[in-house]
Amino acid sequence: METHKILFESLDKAEKHFEAGEIRLAQKIVNEVSRSIKSGGKVSNKLRHRFNFMSAQSRYFNDISSFATNPKRNEILKKIEALISNPHDNPKKQANYIHELQTKWQLLDQSSKPATRQQWMTFKSLTDKAWEPCAQYYDELKAIKSSNAQERKKIIENLIQYYEDNNSNWPNLIEMSKYLSKTFQSWQSFTPVLDEDFLELKTAYRQAKKPINEAIQNQENKNYKIKEALIEKVKLINDDDTKTCIQKFIKIKDEYQDAGPAGKKNEPLLWKKLNREADRFFEAEKSLVNDELAVIRDLSEQLKKDNCSLIDLKDKLKELNKTRKSPEFEKLKKAIKAYETKQIDTINTKKIESYQSLLSYLDTDEQKHSIIHKEIFNAVKKPLYTGNKDQLIESVVKLELIAQIDPPASDKLIKQKISLEMLQNKFSGKSKTNIEIKELLIKFVNNLQSKKVNANEMKLWKRINEVLSKVATQLP
Repeated sequence: METHKILFESLDKAEKHFEAGEIRLAQKIVNEVSRSIKSGGKVSNKLRHRFNFMSAQSRYFNDISSFATNPKRNEILKKIEALISNPHDNPKKQANYIHELQTKWQLLDQSSKPATRQQWMTFKSLTDKAWEPCAQYYDELKAIKSSNAQERKKIIENLIQYYEDNNSNWPNLIEMSKYLSKTFQSWQSFTPVLDEDFLELKTAYRQAKKPINEAIQNQENKNYKIKEALIEKVKLINDDDTKTCIQKFIKIKDEYQDAGPAGKKNEPLLWKKLNREADRFFEAEKSLVNDELAVIRDLSEQLKKDNCSLIDLKDKLKELNKTRKSPEFEKLKKAIKAYETKQIDTINTKKIESYQSLLSYLDTDEQKHSIIHKEIFNAVKKPLYTGNKDQLIESVVKLELIAQIDPPASDKLIKQKISLEMLQNKFSGKSKTNIEIKELLIKFVNNLQSKKVNANEMKLWKRINEVLSKVATQLP
């Protein structure tokens, strides 16, 4: 179903995020898929296996995160202990190194589960000892931390001002979300701050963001109701024509996508409900497609039989509408074309063989021939036998020029004469190849000396046989 297809696509996105190192984003997508599967009930084994694989990856990265954070904190503590045991000769370098370790410590607190009270007390106690050799530089670094705290306070003030400026008429939630994201990036850039300021600023920052987050939530709730109403409209679609139902659904689906986000947790559930209501249309459409695919398979089997009718096959192919862009339809079209070409080749081969054996019917008693043109066969039955050698050669040379075969050098003058005549006929519009071939063959037969073809005449006939192989599709 279309819903399952979307879940597969979500898992593919999650895998790409994992590969790019965007672990949190990938885990969010996996969690959303998990909620969708739980709320949806039974899913295909293929989707279940795919989800289990991605879920295992998510747990793997969770394990790495939980195992990695505390060892990193312990590593920072060990570095501070080493610094206390063996301080830098340059107080400024020692202060910068402590500052670097404090930044790492605070960033760990921001990006993962906060350190315990005991870990913080240990960290503070050790950093205080590490600061003692560089007391003269401490005031300078303290000023930097104080400056960072002031900048963070400005960010908090800006958040409060943003609320006051917009609370009567909030921007759309995408704009608000971008504003909060940009604010967070700025907040992260002003680190570290003094330990005694850290928690206070963090609390104030959360409080300042809260009304903006609530405004985003309110808009998401409105969008949620809009999307639920659109899902109800899909439920009411009940036309007899499946195509009409699908067209109506697509129109509603466009409105749904224009409605705006309804919250990360709600979106997959709503999307699933929307597509679940439309599954019945696509099931009916799929049934029609399957019926046509069965027809295609039947036609393909008929094509393998020697007595199949290409006309009937082509007529039935025209009746197919749902599968015209399918690989099966294209494959059958190519097979019919190949079969048709093969039949034409077979007919042309028989035609060439019949015409090449034309002289064997001289003075024949047969009344007609199924392949050879009636006028030619009548001439063969009662040739004039004028024995005009020049007319024989002219017939052969002209046939060779029609077939684009270069006549022998001995016939150069005849070639030039006939080429000029053919060019004039071409410009006058009198030239029709199949009629010319018919007349030239009759001319050749009538200018033989007798039923007993002599060596020179047979030599000329062999040249005509070569022509016949080249002009099979133009034979009368």
